[in-house]
Amino acid sequence: MHIALQKIFHLKSKIKLEDIYNGFVVTIIAIILILAFIALHRPITVKQFENVVQLSAQANYPATQEMALLLMQQPQIPYAQYFKLMQAHHLEMTQAHQLPPLQAEQ
Repeated sequence: MHIALQKIFHLKSKIKLEDIYNGFVVTIIAIILILAFIALHRPITVKQFENVVQLSAQANYPATQEMALLLMQQPQIPYAQYFKLMQAHHLEMTQAHQLPPLQAEQ
């Protein structure tokens, strides 16, 4: 019993307050990451599903439309997939649309 107490006191003397703070910060960061991971795998809301339906019905952005149609086949759409769809839609909207070349008049 005396040896166990000596080991505990020896361990306590090695641990610094900075190590405790570092452990606390790492724990908080790990909790935030776990909660973010859980949040990204939750299913989307009805309003967001309506946005997916609207994107699947439009024909202006074919890549976004195809992605939305694939998402609609899933029983539940996680937030991560919804955010990917929104990012693809935004990128497709901001791309310069290339016009067909002009025909030479004869």
